[in-house]
Amino acid sequence: MTDEVPNRPRADPTFEHRRHGDRKHDSGREDREEWVWVLDYLPYGRETDNRPVYQKKPLIHALGDNKLILMELIPVEDKIPPVHIKTHIGNRDEEYVERVKSRIPYDDLSHGAVLELPLVLEDYVKENEDRFIQFFSKAEPLSMRQNSLELLPGVGKKLMLDVLEESKKGPYEGFEDLKARVPALHNPEKLIVQRIIEEMKGGQKYYVFAAPPSRSMLNPEEGGSGSGSGNNGGRQGHRGSGGGGYGRRRE
Repeated sequence: MTDEVPNRPRADPTFEHRRHGDRKHDSGREDREEWVWVLDYLPYGRETDNRPVYQKKPLIHALGDNKLILMELIPVEDKIPPVHIKTHIGNRDEEYVERVKSRIPYDDLSHGAVLELPLVLEDYVKENEDRFIQFFSKAEPLSMRQNSLELLPGVGKKLMLDVLEESKKGPYEGFEDLKARVPALHNPEKLIVQRIIEEMKGGQKYYVFAAPPSRSMLNPEEGGSGSGSGNNGGRQGHRGSGGGGYGRRRE
């Protein structure tokens, strides 16, 4: 008999916990990435590209602002984007990105991008504090035995119960309010960043913040490395609000 909670109410559609494999495809503008955070600029493309230097083209490794997907981009000619900048994809003369080349898995990130990713995500989480704090205020059960808060690294039963009990007194107003009311939770922002990176690496039972790897990335023989538009899983929200709505469970 399954331990999943039947007909579980959705406290907040921003963090809708779906099971990995229960894929729902979106369409339209909200499913596309329009803004990205630059993680690394590769003037000669990937390090694994063995072609002669004159044949290599610059690339950008970036984080999508809409769905938190990792992307490989074609830069505008003769423009070098600063690392850590948030920029628009195409159609703006002052921007750095011409177009999306593909979605890429975590393991394909350049060394520089891997180092920059936690720093960018920290800024991303703080920029979207009002949204991410709802994860703590409206934490949902994943099953009869587990709450979504326990997906965060280092959060056990006792700390989870402390957060839930305190939230009954009223929603958390921000990270500082959360830390003041639950002193044992020292740095919730970093816990979210760590969880996001774990989800980006794949192999998770649940995906809460980031899009799960596409089938084409998990099984290359199914074709390609995925789409830069991120058509993998339903997200509810809008551009720039953060990449949630992916809580899926692996079948």
